[in-house]
Amino acid sequence: MADAKKDKQAPATEETQQKKSPIKVIILVAVIMIIEAGVLIGVAMMTGTPAVKADSGFLSEQEAALNRVVEVPIVHDRFPNSKQGVLYLYDTQITARVKARNEKQIAEFVEGNQALIKTTISALWRNAEPRHFDEPLLSTLTRQATEALKEIMPKDPGTGESLIDEVLLEGVTPYRAGI
Repeated sequence: MADAKKDKQAPATEETQQKKSPIKVIILVAVIMIIEAGVLIGVAMMTGTPAVKADSGFLSEQEAALNRVVEVPIVHDRFPNSKQGVLYLYDTQITARVKARNEKQIAEFVEGNQALIKTTISALWRNAEPRHFDEPLLSTLTRQATEALKEIMPKDPGTGESLIDEVLLEGVTPYRAGI
């Protein structure tokens, strides 16, 4: 009978050990993770954060103001297109987005070269296909106007790149001529 009791107790202790061992492993893993987190936080607090230097890539307020993007009106006129067999005049306003540091230079160029700008844009509008005026964002005309204006506008003397960041077409409204 004593042997029977030992046999009954042996499987019971094995089951108990199997049930307890996953709990022990889970607790052990949790304790290790808490210790690791404490060590990482302690190291981070002891080393501190590095001080930011003025010349580490951050711009001063004055530099940030000069790099701010502003809009400069380029031209507001009506330009013709007769590709549909009927003459349409497109009331168009073109604005350029430039950095504030270049605003004065671009505004002076626009003021002194209105005829050149109007001739360039007029040539684009005369050669444009009717479907270009029907695009939701006027992407083809915007791209063509951007490239044409970048060619005639002053360039950055240091890099040779255009001072214009982007060209915006506003209110390209068709009016049928001769009615």
